Amino acid sequence: MLDVLRRNAGSWAIKIILTFIALTFVIWGVGSYTEKDRTWAARVGKDEITTAQLAEATSLLEKAYRDTYGNALTPEMAKTLKLKEQALNTLISRALLRAEARKLGLTASDVEVQRDIAATPAFQANGQFNEAQYRMTLERSRITTTEYETGKREEITLLKMEGLLASSARVTEAEARDLYDLTSRKVRLLVVTADPDKMKAPEPPSDAEIAARYEQAKESLRIPARVRLLVARFDPDHFAKGAEPTDDEIRSFYEGNSDLFRTDESRLVAQAFVPAAGKDKDAALRKAEAILSEAARGKDAFEAAARKNGAGKPGAVWATRKDLRPEIVDAVFSAPVDQAVGPFQVQGGSLVVRVNQIRFPESLPLAKVRDRVVALLKREKGKDAAVIKAYQAQAKAAESKDLKAACAPNGIVPSETGWTSGGKDAEVPPVLVQEALLMPVKEIGPVKTIGDVHYLFQVTAKEDSRLPPVADVRETLKAAVLKDKRRAAAQAALTKALAGAKTAADLERNAKQAGLAVSTTAFFSPVSDPPPEALAAAGDVRRDLLALTARTPVTAKVFPSGPRFVAVAFDGEQAADAKVWEAKKASIIAALTERKRAQMVEAYLSESRKAAKVEVNPAALK
Repeated sequence: MLDVLRRNAGSWAIKIILTFIALTFVIWGVGSYTEKDRTWAARVGKDEITTAQLAEATSLLEKAYRDTYGNALTPEMAKTLKLKEQALNTLISRALLRAEARKLGLTASDVEVQRDIAATPAFQANGQFNEAQYRMTLERSRITTTEYETGKREEITLLKMEGLLASSARVTEAEARDLYDLTSRKVRLLVVTADPDKMKAPEPPSDAEIAARYEQAKESLRIPARVRLLVARFDPDHFAKGAEPTDDEIRSFYEGNSDLFRTDESRLVAQAFVPAAGKDKDAALRKAEAILSEAARGKDAFEAAARKNGAGKPGAVWATRKDLRPEIVDAVFSAPVDQAVGPFQVQGGSLVVRVNQIRFPESLPLAKVRDRVVALLKREKGKDAAVIKAYQAQAKAAESKDLKAACAPNGIVPSETGWTSGGKDAEVPPVLVQEALLMPVKEIGPVKTIGDVHYLFQVTAKEDSRLPPVADVRETLKAAVLKDKRRAAAQAALTKALAGAKTAADLERNAKQAGLAVSTTAFFSPVSDPPPEALAAAGDVRRDLLALTARTPVTAKVFPSGPRFVAVAFDGEQAADAKVWEAKKASIIAALTERKRAQMVEAYLSESRKAAKVEVNPAALK
């Protein structure tokens, strides 16, 4: 996380997030071993990071990712990112930097703090620092100016500390040019493909080869155990058909479940959307902040600011929670009337939303929802009856071993399945088959509930797993042996063509003599471009491709590529553009220098972490 934030440190939004992370220490303080009443997340030397600090930092990190990725940040992606672990590592790193800065007497002056705050676009109006905007922005985040300025002082101090640690980072022009040449170079390759299906038909397999293949693969040929079942479904819908609730039951259900029969809260919202020109998200965000600032003066001021900043006149529409974007719904439905919220970074720009009116939920009269009440009540009665009748029928069937007779009084006719092993194509839920495979024939199984449906079942026939005799799978074995022979022949033919080939021309000549397919790729970058289609199934061969040059033009090995085999040779290159290098030289050197600076800071933190005896509480990361 620290590396992600450091790389984007020029963004004012990231600067604010960094300051808020610093605030976790200001607000919650730094603990010590004597504060036994606090739950700790990590200990750095004599300092303690609390779970409250970790929770706050994790929340801020998640917000940073959401602002960047929007709806693309799915719960699965968030889990993969390990946000809590990232946040804790950042807090530990900052604690280590803070300790070193204290040791060196390094700090930020009042002037530096004031200058940084004044330069933050979120605190500006018309390009100038605005005191009212500054205070309003912090109030919305429930942060006092004193707390924020203390956090900002720490943030500047830590940046100074990082700068001091990385002050010796240098990248020479030669180093940068080497990397530019490597990443900008494009190559063309000769690709030779050996397709097993196009090899000469091999000799038919002998009985000995088929027998050997059977011994090698017999477990994969095993026929699984299988059963035939008689299955009865006790579905609430079946029993709901005959359930007729009384007027008293209808009224009682309506009154006892009043929350089901209410209108949704809705709000009359006006949305001011500022489109981002190209990739200039910050410009759109600044305009949206200007709209938000003016919105505090009323509806007319909000609409005027929206028109002035390129959002047009915001039309007002009534909306419920389900009508709004997920990233804005909580803020909009937490705001009072006549208040604007935002700005939100959404796809294509930034958004500010004003709440003009609110309609609170209202109970709907019974007469208007009677049909819904009856349907729900019948469903509930059906669910109750289904479970009772299922267990009653199971008890009778278990005693009589006659499932059909036990189900008949309920109007349910069990159905018979074919042979099944419970795979994904099974006619009945796999859990029934899994249970049945453990039961003897004619046995009645226990009630199995899946959702609201209850299943009864009886085993009518059963076969244990078995190995088929060779005669039954002879054709399968024969095909497998022939396939192996064709693959071996294809690999051998390509290996022979590759042997002795010193150049692409040699390899091409040998391949054509062997009847192998030859093709040439377009120019591509072996560093950054996806592999050509001819090599797409060959796996990660990028390192091998990078090694191909005019001096070493032919690969030393054959690559499996899906069902085929390939060999490649260097067949030309497009060198990096010298003019582009001259135009981008300064930015490339700057980017590489920043990367080296980050690596130096990370190396220092890694060593400091060992020396400081950092202790992490595993429970805090759950």
